[in-house]
Amino acid sequence: MRRTFLILASAYVLLLSAAFYWQLCADLAGHPANPRYYLTFQRARGSIFDRQGRALAFSTESGDGYVRNYAAPCLSPVVGYFHERYGITGLENLYQEELAAGRSLFTTLDLDLQQAAAELLGDRAGAVVLLEPSTGQVLVMVSHPCIDGGALDERWPDYVNDVRSPFLNRATQGLYPPGSAVKPLVLGAALSVGAVDPNQTWFDEGSLQLPGGTVRNYASRAYGRINLQEALAHSSNVVFAELAVQLGEELLEYYRLFGLGQAVPFELANKSGSVPEEVASAYHAAQLGIGQGELLVTPLQIALAAAAIANGGVMMRPYLVQEVRGGLRMREITRPWAMAQVLPPDAAQLVKEAMALAAQIGTAQTERSSEFSYAGKTGTAQLGAAPDHSWFMGFAPVDAPQVAAAVVVEHGGTGAEAAVPVGVELMYRALRMSE
Repeated sequence: MRRTFLILASAYVLLLSAAFYWQLCADLAGHPANPRYYLTFQRARGSIFDRQGRALAFSTESGDGYVRNYAAPCLSPVVGYFHERYGITGLENLYQEELAAGRSLFTTLDLDLQQAAAELLGDRAGAVVLLEPSTGQVLVMVSHPCIDGGALDERWPDYVNDVRSPFLNRATQGLYPPGSAVKPLVLGAALSVGAVDPNQTWFDEGSLQLPGGTVRNYASRAYGRINLQEALAHSSNVVFAELAVQLGEELLEYYRLFGLGQAVPFELANKSGSVPEEVASAYHAAQLGIGQGELLVTPLQIALAAAAIANGGVMMRPYLVQEVRGGLRMREITRPWAMAQVLPPDAAQLVKEAMALAAQIGTAQTERSSEFSYAGKTGTAQLGAAPDHSWFMGFAPVDAPQVAAAVVVEHGGTGAEAAVPVGVELMYRALRMSE
């Protein structure tokens, strides 16, 4: 009797566990064995539009069902794809219930700027993010290489065998050492805690000897007597290593305040990156202050940092979907939301001025420097024997920023060589379009 009771009790527990799993945990709606899953691909589906009302994804009737069409391949890292055999990704998956019910998404993306960013990046691996600083709206999110959601049947084997990982959204999931692109954050932190006087000067001899190692400027260039703005404009490793040593653990606190080392509250899944738990030594602090060491970031995080500096130190939550509309339900509208005051307004203003100087006389200057007002900072992330990653972060115009950008070009060399032309030209086109 005891054995029978134990057997029945165990069977009862298993039945309860199975019922709990299938009722509450299992995704039956999206399970390939569920016939209703396949019916989803035989029905009309809501469209996805850009901020101007242009269709990014739409369905057309074909044979016994419908085919999903996409305005451009560069949309796939964000919009995703919708395919009976290969599944559903991106916004197509995140808003599957609404789209399946015939509702439409109106996104913050701009199709012209999205295609322009993809064109400027070309065939190089990397990512581009363009935000509106005052709202957090994502105007551009490009990752290359990517897949063409409208050509999956023809090119799927090529995508699977591509060693460059075209399925990876580098803007949200790519992890990179930021190099000097974090120096505006370091400067903001130093100003915020009063570690430096805004009028303070340094004597930069080209290198800084610390216990454990030596920090050198690019090409060991010595800048002599320089102030804070000039140090940022010329990207002095010596000065920013000294600032990082002065800040110590407070540097890590400000990195985290800017959102580094943690996932961004955003519609699309994104990586948190890496910020060390503590500063181990003065040389360790110096390395972190120039964007090396264990520090890893995503392009989305760097774009948010640039946008926060442009927005007077206020970091806005980024978002992609402005509105969900259609059907019998009420319209769902996304409102801008401030996540944190990462810098005091006066500190943010000083950093803006230093970044503007970098665009005029420093590492971020281009042929566009005399044509329109922008601020920027380059980054060259060293990777040992491999070619460096190239970074740019910036915003425009300086006095009343409307756009903020982050660009990374994998193994592109210095930031000035590869990333700056992409970011500056994209901001220039964005402002021209808004005139």
